[in-house]
Amino acid sequence: MFIGARRAVLIGAIGAIVAFIVLFPAIPDLLRGGSELRDVMVSVKNIELENTSNVINTIPLTVTFEILNKDVKALSTSKIEYSVNANNTNLGNGLLSYEDIPPNGRPQLYPNSPTTLQSTFFLGRTSSNSEFFDKINSSNFVTNFTEWNVNGTAQIDSAFTIYPVEFSSILR
Repeated sequence: MFIGARRAVLIGAIGAIVAFIVLFPAIPDLLRGGSELRDVMVSVKNIELENTSNVINTIPLTVTFEILNKDVKALSTSKIEYSVNANNTNLGNGLLSYEDIPPNGRPQLYPNSPTTLQSTFFLGRTSSNSEFFDKINSSNFVTNFTEWNVNGTAQIDSAFTIYPVEFSSILR
């Protein structure tokens, strides 16, 4: 017989030791079950109008997110899905995605340090937002006199855990 009982036990023991060595750094993450990811706060810092002269029937808005990691470990984010409302008018949904980037190249969320991310949201004219769309196209529109409400979910990643963090942020 090629593999005897003694060799099978030896191979199993070596496999268990290798698995323990490889998985040892992940044990605290697995035991906490992503609890550190709940210590992440997502808010909207600013919303600005971009240059609208070269875009027809859409208005690009720059949405600036601020993410604060209150944990002691560095984390990352792979995507933020959000919806934008202005003066109680739903303007649509946006997506900021880093899913096509390898995990080590995604935005890092360092401990107790805010991270700023920007997303371009394209506002298209619809029947429900046509009044607001026309107001933005007028030359006297000021973003500071608009109540912005952004709701969404940010996907926060640690080494072995992915956790969705819901947020709601109001700018006045």
